[in-house]
Amino acid sequence: MQQPDIRSITMIAEQLAAASRAEQATLWADAAGAYERALALHADAAGAVDELALLTALGRCYWFDGQARPAWRTLRRAIALARERDDAPAMARATVELLRIWGPLDRQRAMADEALAALGDEEPHLRALLLLRTHRNAAAIEIGERFGFEDVLEVGVNEAAWGAIGAGRAEEFIALLRRTHATYDRIGEYDVAAGQLRGAAFALMQLGRLRDGIALAEDARRYAASRHLRFTEQLALMDLAGAAFAHCEFARCQELLDGAPGEADFRADLYRMWMAQHRDLVPAAMRLLVDPDRAGATQTAISQIAAAAAGILFAAGKHDAASEQLRIWADAARAGESFAEEAPVPLDCLLALADEPLIIEVRDAIAAWDARRALVDRYAPLQGRSLDMVRGALALRLGDPAAAMAHFTAGGDWARGECCPVDEGRCLAGLGDALVAAGRPDEARARYAQAAAAFDAAGAAYELRRLRERTA
Repeated sequence: MQQPDIRSITMIAEQLAAASRAEQATLWADAAGAYERALALHADAAGAVDELALLTALGRCYWFDGQARPAWRTLRRAIALARERDDAPAMARATVELLRIWGPLDRQRAMADEALAALGDEEPHLRALLLLRTHRNAAAIEIGERFGFEDVLEVGVNEAAWGAIGAGRAEEFIALLRRTHATYDRIGEYDVAAGQLRGAAFALMQLGRLRDGIALAEDARRYAASRHLRFTEQLALMDLAGAAFAHCEFARCQELLDGAPGEADFRADLYRMWMAQHRDLVPAAMRLLVDPDRAGATQTAISQIAAAAAGILFAAGKHDAASEQLRIWADAARAGESFAEEAPVPLDCLLALADEPLIIEVRDAIAAWDARRALVDRYAPLQGRSLDMVRGALALRLGDPAAAMAHFTAGGDWARGECCPVDEGRCLAGLGDALVAAGRPDEARARYAQAAAAFDAAGAAYELRRLRERTA
């Protein structure tokens, strides 16, 4: 049997102490570097150091530092090693960390179920966390109540917050999520604490309360940066970039995108592409198409990238390619139930190239989404665009100009109040189309003129050109 090298053990101890200090200071990159150095030495320690624990800690630090792929690979390696050793608690610990990383729910549940089956009735805290990470909150909270696990029980407050927003009580929602944020921060669950602020910001933006959402997104960004949580910092920053895009503050949008930390978020390239399209630089926008491989296996990324591709390919006149991307988007959005969040970007392609059953499906999905909420969502934070524009356009396409007028009017009023000139222009143009369909062309001309003025003032040359071509 190989004897442990005392010098290696001493050096590993030094690296572990350095990693611990770095984690205490939330310096995840520094902690990851120390764990990497410890892992490089562990072979000479002849079993005196637990490789599995090192891998789990390293994967956690990679994730907090915004390095998703290294985190995934490292934690999968830890799970495989735990399986090989028949070490159920170690497998559960590594799985709990891996489930922080976004992925398909069925895959995540399969991993959690394997870890749960291995644990049996042991390790109640790990069991509760595995259930929470895979959205089985009631069972997790039951364990939390039995054993008094504060981090698990706080999920009940989080659920109350989302119940409040679903019932239209936005201020209560904000207060409850600020409470959960403070609790998670106090107990050292910084990643979850950051998510409370970012979730609140995203939800307020969806409701169309952009000013309030921007303020909370700034709080989320600052908090995540203070804890060196690059992924959540990047998410909050993308929400802010989307709002700047909606406001046609393109210099501000570009500044935010250029300041993104960590690995590049594909949404940054989507906003660059959409800004080029707004300026009617469609060939330049085409060169910014996002490689679908960047989506990995994440459903929401697949659908967002396909939606964006369908939109820009249609704008470039490449209708066959646009139809294919529209099909990919529809399949992914159907599986991910994301039609309501993603329809604005491929809207023109959808209206022109989709058959009526898909138009009806998207309309009904948005209506079902609306029916579950007491307050109407006005804005799509992932794309920086109006949702009423989509509701109106689908109604008009399906032959209901009266409903279309109601949606376009509501959307135009919202966009004007929130200083979103392109959305205002598109709603005004849509209102003009609905008035034409209703046999009121004189009124339509006035709306078209207002839409052209909004596009011109915003520098939205693409939308202005399309409007002029349609109404010439």
